[in-house]
Order: sequence, then C-alpha cells, then structure tokens
Amino acid sequence: PLMKVINDAFIDLPTPSNISSWWNFGSLLGLCLIVQILT
Repeated sequence: PLMKVINDAFIDLPTPSNISSWWNFGSLLGLCLIVQILT
C-alpha cells in the first residue's frame, strides 16, 4: 500500500515526458536519502 501511494505521488504525476523520467529518478533518490537520514 505504501509503495502504491509513493507510485501515485511521484511516478504517476502528469509531468512532461521529457523530464518525467529524470524527475521520478530524482524524487526516488531524494526519498531514499530522507529515509536514510531519519533512520
């Protein structure tokens, strides 16, 4: 369920196709960084 929420929040956003892949990649990296800092 959590991954579904993350997927909807970051991956399924209606972004322009030329930046969506880089935006999603950066969002995923940022999310991982935040998780590592908090834990």
